[in-house]
Amino acid sequence: MFFYLFIDTVKNISNKTLSFKFKRKRLLLSEKYKSSKAIGYARATNNEYEYLEEQIKFLKEKGCSLVFSEFISLDEEIKPQLNQAINCLSEGDQLIMTQLDRAFKNKKECLRTINKLISKDIKLQTLAGFFADNQSSKANSSIFKILYELDNLEEKSLVERKKEKLLRRKLSGNNLGGRPKISPLKESLVIRLRNEGYSYRSIRSQTGIALSTIRRVIMEGELI
Repeated sequence: MFFYLFIDTVKNISNKTLSFKFKRKRLLLSEKYKSSKAIGYARATNNEYEYLEEQIKFLKEKGCSLVFSEFISLDEEIKPQLNQAINCLSEGDQLIMTQLDRAFKNKKECLRTINKLISKDIKLQTLAGFFADNQSSKANSSIFKILYELDNLEEKSLVERKKEKLLRRKLSGNNLGGRPKISPLKESLVIRLRNEGYSYRSIRSQTGIALSTIRRVIMEGELI
């Protein structure tokens, strides 16, 4: 009876991030003779309790002495429990998750984190078979750095082309496509929120302005 009341109570909580942390009370025999540690991270969307519990179970069986977990959307730019897991890692440690999409929403974010971990001699492993470290081969680190820079190049080139196109249309006096206009006050608010590190979706929720308009305002602000 208590279990069902608990589930009903949790389901009534909306738009909140729930987080859990598992810590093994005793070290596994395999861990007693090594100084490095394995830390796990699990994530599920909405109230996928069984899926989150399944990830935690697999990570515990893999030997994680500490597992950070949370209910949070993959699109959120800041994942508090993931950040805590990374902050707990030291040289020689290992971060483990079931799949890369539990922590990273795109290739750029993944490569950035991999390079950060490798530079600190921290391994990243998934139960799906992915493995990245700085010990087996120096080529590993170089490959990830090259991939990251190539991804940066692609993104920066796209942004620059968009800026050039927008600038040419402005100089030629052409209409920019009938985009909705907003007041200068709202434009400055959008730019200020973005400079403070808020995501586009967070700015939309705070201002009620469409994402397309937010992107335009920010892009035009960069041209000034």
